[in-house]
Amino acid sequence: MVDLVTRLATRRGLIVLLIAYAIVFGMILWSLNQLSEVSGGYGILDFEPGYSLDRVNEILGSYGPEGMALYGRIQVLDVFNPALYSLVAATLTYLLWRDRGPDWLCLMPLLGGLGDYAENVTLFMIARAYPELPVGLVQVSSMLSLIKNGLLVIGFAPLIIGVILWVIRRVRGNAE
Repeated sequence: MVDLVTRLATRRGLIVLLIAYAIVFGMILWSLNQLSEVSGGYGILDFEPGYSLDRVNEILGSYGPEGMALYGRIQVLDVFNPALYSLVAATLTYLLWRDRGPDWLCLMPLLGGLGDYAENVTLFMIARAYPELPVGLVQVSSMLSLIKNGLLVIGFAPLIIGVILWVIRRVRGNAE
């Protein structure tokens, strides 16, 4: 996997990743805006830091048929989103830490993507089962939501630290 990230760590590779991510994320945001309109301001469970059975019923119940169709579109786009944001972050992490840290450090952002995929599988199952929601599935999905958020923090820490160190080097370089 490190080999894939190093191959993507070119100007062209990063531009292609960023364009693909911008397209997918833009389509998600556009769909979220439409979903918010038809649901009376409700969003998606992906953005909730854990959720209860009542909360899942409240959110999915607000969608109606049009909202469920939009949510289905968002779920399809969310098949690509974690891979793209994880690869963008991994590539940037590699570029920031190249020759300064271990190569495996660039793989850390992939943790958040893996957590996101695990949660997405359960959210797909929940949407398919609605309105007959299995309590255990909602509990597992809620737990995976919390795990995903923790993995995102851990996974993006090397990128954030790398950016901070890069800025410090730039400021010190300009001050001299």
